[in-house]
Amino acid sequence: MRLRQEARLAGGAWLAFSTATALLIWLATGGASRLSAQEPAPEAAPAAAEAPADPAAAPAATAEEPAQAEGAAPTPGEEATAPPAPENMLQWAIRASGPIGVFLVFLSVYFTALVIRLFIEYRVTEAVPPPLVEKLEAAIRDKKFQEAYDLCRDNDSFLARLVRTGIANLPNGRAEAKEAMAVTSAEIVTELEMKISYLATIGTLGPMIGLVGTVWGMIESFREIATAAGAQPRPDKVAAGISTALFITLEGVSLSVPAIFFFAFFRNRVAAMSIEANRVADRTITSLVTAAKTASKPSA
Repeated sequence: MRLRQEARLAGGAWLAFSTATALLIWLATGGASRLSAQEPAPEAAPAAAEAPADPAAAPAATAEEPAQAEGAAPTPGEEATAPPAPENMLQWAIRASGPIGVFLVFLSVYFTALVIRLFIEYRVTEAVPPPLVEKLEAAIRDKKFQEAYDLCRDNDSFLARLVRTGIANLPNGRAEAKEAMAVTSAEIVTELEMKISYLATIGTLGPMIGLVGTVWGMIESFREIATAAGAQPRPDKVAAGISTALFITLEGVSLSVPAIFFFAFFRNRVAAMSIEANRVADRTITSLVTAAKTASKPSA
């Protein structure tokens, strides 16, 4: 039942993450600009003007047309300049983000790789492998206690580390064995939480990096206004600084939100792994003590 709940939760997390990623990619590739480009253009004005009411004016107008056409012809030194092609959203974001945006891209790649790795490693089936549980139960049932210890010694899962610690401390008493297992469990949980702490660090750094970009973009915009020296500041320069501030802020927050979500998600997984491993380990040690007492009783 727990595995099904974790599978549904992981599936929902991946669905939300994939949907958000697809939306950002669509916006980055100019999806919004394509939608605006599909709007109908206003109707063109009629090409031909109405004929003049006075018939005598028509010949004069036709006589002046060649002169006007000759006067409207461009001079040899003049060249027609076409307007530059508009940038899509992705090109604009890359240009506006600058080196801070490049750093955020590398941080996003590391974050994605870390999340994939944690999804593979942080599973209850990895902490408590079902084949190991079956082999331990069979060894204890057959009273092969050394084989049970060897199984845990050759395995590095959460459960194996707890069971081999408990077996090693059983000569000092069952209470000592349980205390040693509790200490080992706390150490393992600390090791697991150290790995997911990087997610919390990324979640904290994202808004801070976005704030740096915001301040930098505002400085660039106000520098353009301050150095205009009484003249009209260039609107494109002012807008470039503002776009830098907004893009870097968006990128930092977009990295921080999933990082905080996955930090809480994997912290709950660590708790579930710890509870299950301690439960199975305590049951295994209890079964081993009972089997050892049964084996030590003389047969009637």
